[in-house]
Amino acid sequence: MRPIEVGALAKRYGRTTALDGIDLHVEAGQVYGLLGRNGAGKTTLMRVLLGLVRPGSGTVRVLGHAPGDPAVFRRIGALVEGAAFYPHLSGRDNLRLLTRYAGLAESEVDKALERVGLSGRADDRYRGYSLGMKQRLGVASALLGSPELVVLDEPANGLDPAGMAALRELIRSIGDEGGTVLLSSHLLGEVEQVCDRVGVIHAGRMAFEGTLAELTAGRSLEERFFELTGEGDWAPSPERRTA
Repeated sequence: MRPIEVGALAKRYGRTTALDGIDLHVEAGQVYGLLGRNGAGKTTLMRVLLGLVRPGSGTVRVLGHAPGDPAVFRRIGALVEGAAFYPHLSGRDNLRLLTRYAGLAESEVDKALERVGLSGRADDRYRGYSLGMKQRLGVASALLGSPELVVLDEPANGLDPAGMAALRELIRSIGDEGGTVLLSSHLLGEVEQVCDRVGVIHAGRMAFEGTLAELTAGRSLEERFFELTGEGDWAPSPERRTA
């Protein structure tokens, strides 16, 4: 059983096509990277996988179940579109609340904080955290309970070079321990260093899915990405197709 299996997935918002015939297959223990420019459909796909958005058509299975099935709730950790925390509480207390909601042992809090390097600032109020610290706390929230599948939407946002290096090591360690990671990013270099397999989404369609070696075929990742998505990342995203 693959942790993620998606076939011919489509999703529309009114007359706007957000996802158009997406096929996605993620194997256990893989670190899978979703690449695409802003508005390509990466976050919508993740929201469908997590049961936050209903698919329009197609098949979606996550850990052998339909998205949002309570049977897999504790087996998935996620950070999508940034985490929401109480600003007046400490990082530690925010995570404690999450463990109570999820029915997890409170000991999971210290384990997650240590993995993201926040143990020394865990008792500071969230409102005083830098952007990078807030992002690391969001990643920590996704690691509570050592889930089988971790879904991370732009996890490197706001991180300095040291934080990005630590995040790479953390993500690789999850895969090495048998966990599965699905992450989205627009940082090509980060994906190149950490992912086993990648999917390139453009205008709601899967433009490529395969290994990095298959994607680049002796060329640079940047060159192939721009080739598949049409333009450089300084150019505006294409208008979504409407019916």
